[in-house]
Amino acid sequence: MTLKKTTGGGGIEMDNIAKDIDATTTPVRPPAKMGRPKQNPHAEDKKLTIRVPADLHRKLRYASVDLDKPMVEIAVDALIAYLAKHEG
Repeated sequence: MTLKKTTGGGGIEMDNIAKDIDATTTPVRPPAKMGRPKQNPHAEDKKLTIRVPADLHRKLRYASVDLDKPMVEIAVDALIAYLAKHEG
């Protein structure tokens, strides 16, 4: 912060102090991400919450990375295949 002295009376010029304080206290935000977020094909479907064993979750997470597909998409595809196989 720079302060300017006035020539008379030894006082401090107050004009720039407020600007300096604002500049040092205003947080700087990182630039916002541009573009549309990636959506999976099942984003508008009904929600189902299930609990799975930790080992199965880990395998699903690794498969998600290997296949470059969201975990929910892999799970829904597996449910569709299972139900198609077992429908009478």
